[in-house]
Amino acid sequence: MKVIVDANILIAGLLKNGTTRKLLLQNNLELHTPEFILTEFLNHIQELAKKAGMNNRLFKDYAELLIAESEINLIAADNIKTNIQIAERISPDPDDVQYFAAAITLKCPIWSNDKALKKQNTVTILSTKDLLNLMK
Repeated sequence: MKVIVDANILIAGLLKNGTTRKLLLQNNLELHTPEFILTEFLNHIQELAKKAGMNNRLFKDYAELLIAESEINLIAADNIKTNIQIAERISPDPDDVQYFAAAITLKCPIWSNDKALKKQNTVTILSTKDLLNLMK
């Protein structure tokens, strides 16, 4: 199953060895995310590293390892730019426009636990629980 992974899912997978991390590391999911997520991580690396109990460098290395191990495909901004305007109209949060553009481009749902993203009916939003139920 192909899904767009939002930053909060990746952060949850980094901070806790639980269901989210297990799903990220399963090979029966085709995971994609806009490349801007790397900038998001770098902007919040101190806060995230502190939550994880790591120094910044170790956390950055760990994040890169999780992304590599989970085989998340980074989507270049150029590949989704044709759908940015549509995404701007439907995304409940301006910070999530690139996720919506990626989902429209790849014709797949967004994996996110952000309930606010479900306040539209163009792109399917799957919570971790929804994803688990679909994979049964």
